[in-house]
Amino acid sequence: MKWKNRGHEFDGVYDNIQKLDKYYLFGAGEYGEQICGLLEKELMILGFLDNDSRKQHTLYCGKMIYSLDEVEEKLDETTGIIVTVSPYTRLPVMQQLMQKGLAQDKQVFTMEMFMMVYAAYKNGKVYIPSISFLPSTRCNLRCEACLNFTPYMKHFDERPWEQIQADVDTFFSCIDYIMLFHISGGEPMLYPHMKKLVEYIDTNYRKKIHILRTVTNGTVLPKPELLDALAEHNVEVTVDDYREAVPNSVETFSKLLERLEKHQVKYEINKVDEWIDLAPLTTHHEDWSEQRLQNQFESCHVPWQELRDGKLFSCNYASYAMVAGLAKTDETEYFDLRSYTPEKRKELIEFRMGYNVKGYVEFCKNCSGYIDINPNKVEPAKQAAR
Repeated sequence: MKWKNRGHEFDGVYDNIQKLDKYYLFGAGEYGEQICGLLEKELMILGFLDNDSRKQHTLYCGKMIYSLDEVEEKLDETTGIIVTVSPYTRLPVMQQLMQKGLAQDKQVFTMEMFMMVYAAYKNGKVYIPSISFLPSTRCNLRCEACLNFTPYMKHFDERPWEQIQADVDTFFSCIDYIMLFHISGGEPMLYPHMKKLVEYIDTNYRKKIHILRTVTNGTVLPKPELLDALAEHNVEVTVDDYREAVPNSVETFSKLLERLEKHQVKYEINKVDEWIDLAPLTTHHEDWSEQRLQNQFESCHVPWQELRDGKLFSCNYASYAMVAGLAKTDETEYFDLRSYTPEKRKELIEFRMGYNVKGYVEFCKNCSGYIDINPNKVEPAKQAAR
């Protein structure tokens, strides 16, 4: 979205929030539990809404779960709904609520919008839903549709510890709380300072983090001392399941799970049926108008931004493409945290919610977009020729 009233884009949203005095949380799952825990001491949470009939009429976090139809008549002008559903599966829920005549950012709020605006306007705090942090692009796989563009890299970008530490310190000097700090890659388990990184973040900034998480492609066996550090510092690990695409990883995958359990590392397995291909070499939107590029960026709904070199980049995939040598960025596409002051608090949350000077990034001209709009569905983790 293009900035039109910088520092005041969400004034109207907060005006609407002030008119509400009680809320339902739509989504009785991990996100709902997190948001309920953060808000229940400040706001009246009436209960949860969920479309899963198996959950309805049971308690979650001590609150009853209802269907939307059950509470529809109770949704007066002072009752709001905060949607606590993953951004990846949120669209049908938002459409369901809109069909009931409920207006977004008036009675219905995504959890990111509500938490960021409420924290900044009501409490003078900076709440960030998530950030992507890549200490290294080094990876042992070569996935054709890698969203980090590994097949296109002439060399890996393995950042020195001093730069990593500076980025972490700068970021946490600007924010008060983050829901998810995500250490990504590349393959994070190959980063030589990974143990040092999780120790540093946890020791210095854990009170500002709800979830500290990393990921692995399931084909690498971390050293025991790294596994111990992940467990000690309560780092969650997402294990991507690429066994079908990488058959020679089957044994390693099983050994990895055994070691995670042995070292008491909290993990979850992530297996998907398809990927998207951003197709940077075959997508050509260079002749699109400014308005069309802005519309593309707004409908893309990329949930991540990248922290790199003291800056937040508007689109993490544009930043990844820059590192891979596929794109260029300019000062309109990042928020420089090194020059942050509390007076820029509202500008920072606007930027994190998708605002910037142009209303798009240059990489939009060569990107097919994120999940909601990308037509290029491909086999997960299909390996490119080396």
